[in-house]
Amino acid sequence: MRWLLVLVMSLFWALISAQTLYDMRWSSEGIDYAGFMIYFNEEDIYMRVGYMYDGEYNLTHTEYHYDLATQKDGYVMMEGLESQYVIEGSDTEYEPFHIFWALDDANAWTGPYALDNYHAENDNFDDIVEVAMIELNPNLLTEEYLQYFYIPDDEDYYTLLNAKEQEQPAETINYIPDGQSTLHLIIIANTLIPDIGPSTNLDLHNASNEFEGIASALSINFNKIIISDKDFTKNTVASLLQNFQPAPNDVVVVIYSGHGFRFSDQSEKFPQLDFRYNDYQTFGPETCMNLKEVYDGITSKGARLNLVIGDCCNSDIGIPKQVGSSFLASRSTVNASMPKLQKLFLESSGTIIAAGASQGESSWGSNNNGGFFTNSFIGSLREETSVLRSNDEPRWEDVLEQAVKSTQTKAQMCQECKPQNPIFEEFIVDK
Repeated sequence: MRWLLVLVMSLFWALISAQTLYDMRWSSEGIDYAGFMIYFNEEDIYMRVGYMYDGEYNLTHTEYHYDLATQKDGYVMMEGLESQYVIEGSDTEYEPFHIFWALDDANAWTGPYALDNYHAENDNFDDIVEVAMIELNPNLLTEEYLQYFYIPDDEDYYTLLNAKEQEQPAETINYIPDGQSTLHLIIIANTLIPDIGPSTNLDLHNASNEFEGIASALSINFNKIIISDKDFTKNTVASLLQNFQPAPNDVVVVIYSGHGFRFSDQSEKFPQLDFRYNDYQTFGPETCMNLKEVYDGITSKGARLNLVIGDCCNSDIGIPKQVGSSFLASRSTVNASMPKLQKLFLESSGTIIAAGASQGESSWGSNNNGGFFTNSFIGSLREETSVLRSNDEPRWEDVLEQAVKSTQTKAQMCQECKPQNPIFEEFIVDK
């Protein structure tokens, strides 16, 4: 199965995709604060905060992370951790502010709010203040704005300032030996099933946009194959595996979004895919296939790079349920580095197989935003190829490991969810 819910937490879905930028403004005890936050993933967040005190400008740097323990108490908090001065214009002994959202008496989420660490540790919530927060487009950042939060020695200042000036990939794609490469995206989505159909539709839409955008950025061909609605059958997939013929230099991405399960005596760690889209279809060998069979069929075709991902449960088949309520959502920006995209998609060879849950586990998703694992994978891919990761060499292993961690965190942050631990195997060779 893939279980459905809608998350009840702050920026959660806004921040599943990497390097989201936020401007935050609030006032506390007569001081006006301006914050610039960069969010990479749930455990990798920082905010620069600037403010005037006694006529002097002060600038601080604070690391943040999501405090998972707060969810059960009816609020969600991004906890400010260690702070340090970048510019100490006056002796204010800055206390990091925590940013959080809370349930009101009508069980609706409100916020964001800010409260400094001193008052939080003393359980003094009288000084909670509202935060004005907007998402920023990195292409519109100006020198004047960034100089409020960075000094000339800050590497991130130049990275952000130059984000909109990335070189076009056409100037550097000259190492493809066997002619033009094609990125084949195969999406197998159970869009008609009533319980998770809206979620799988979002996975289809999100994955299609993401990989078509990557192909366009890399100036390579794009071939999209969709298996959904009433074409969502084992026979359709089997026919595809038999007839699909990629070229040796191609990239093949397969994403399955639907129900999954495992047999009680099954030794294979990857899940069975369930190709039934209504309750009146008979369960049997003609309506299921293991993810490993799809992987074997794709990798046997000889493409240079293969990714096979199953966002589905990996537990004994059961009855799906839908829980929870909707919450805030917003968009994330793509700040991709062309050389990093080229490294992953044009200079790598090998195979990857990944499943959204380990043996015995459910795979969770949202009607508003799709599957946890699909969203985590896309967010991790964006993070690994971000221009803001200027010192990092992109690796598929890192993409997958961060997608696993992000999926685990999403499940932890959801009160109704049980643990979800994706699994993967990767055999990648760089050129």
